[in-house]
Amino acid sequence: MQAKITAETGYRCAPTGAVVVHYPQGWIVDGKAAEYALADGAATPWPVEEKKIVSAPEIKRGRRK
Repeated sequence: MQAKITAETGYRCAPTGAVVVHYPQGWIVDGKAAEYALADGAATPWPVEEKKIVSAPEIKRGRRK
């Protein structure tokens, strides 16, 4: 989950538990910081781009003589 901080004063939280971190307005945060900011109304949800996994094409060998 990702969120963009929209509060004018930024957002302060302690996502790791002990250390308080200040996120300025406009930053995109993820994890617990995003959950906390969304719950407090200091951020808006940010769409997560899904990465498509592409496998390598198979190489077919010619018939051996």
